[in-house]
Amino acid sequence: MKWPRLFEIEDQRWLPQMLRNQMTDALRYLIMEMKAYDPIIPEFLWVMQQSKTRKVLDLCSGGTGPWEYLVGQGSHIEESVECITLTDLYPNKNALKAIAESHPIFNYEAEPVNALNIDEKLTGVRTLFSSFHHFDKAQATSILQDAVNKQMPICVFEFTARRAVNFLATPVSMLVLFARLLVAKPLTFSRLLFSYLIPIVPLIYLWDSTVSHLRSYSQEELRDILDNVHHSESYDWEIGESTSPRTTLKNTYLIGYPKN
Repeated sequence: MKWPRLFEIEDQRWLPQMLRNQMTDALRYLIMEMKAYDPIIPEFLWVMQQSKTRKVLDLCSGGTGPWEYLVGQGSHIEESVECITLTDLYPNKNALKAIAESHPIFNYEAEPVNALNIDEKLTGVRTLFSSFHHFDKAQATSILQDAVNKQMPICVFEFTARRAVNFLATPVSMLVLFARLLVAKPLTFSRLLFSYLIPIVPLIYLWDSTVSHLRSYSQEELRDILDNVHHSESYDWEIGESTSPRTTLKNTYLIGYPKN
């Protein structure tokens, strides 16, 4: 069934940065609580091993995504990576600065970085966590095409999907998440106000999470997008689904790196 491409509130220019930061902070807590991206570690490490770089360029990082818990938890990522640069079109500067100060492997771009127009000075294995579905098929094709044109490896990872269990879990995850955020430090006045007294952030979360599931690409759709990438035959590509004994979540992934 073909779903209309509804908009996500977090993507809109008119959303105040303060609310956007609260949303990306909430998503970071959720990903950490769920260990959402544990299943993709083998695929990510495989791409790093096949690449001629020890750098990672993370696109659409939000509030740092899964990196805070992926690094230093026995995942062996630090053995393959010496530098992770976090970027976003609307950078959550406080979150990015905090993680950069917590571990020498991290740095970040304080200025906006558009995943559709990446400066050539930004190099490394490109990673996109929970963000590829934000782009329509033409934009998604452009992201892959730019990686091929610049001979940069790329990893796309998504735990969102058009599955009944994902939709059913969304309101439950919202309740669990915002109960957890109530005791997370620092509990700022703005979070207390817009998450609990006036629950704007939970409502944005509920809408955006539902839309994210609807917009997420299936493996077949990812193959269709890849078919439109010129010179894709110069890359080794893999599209699949990963699981982990530590979590019941399934992750859809697309990884690619130059053959030579």
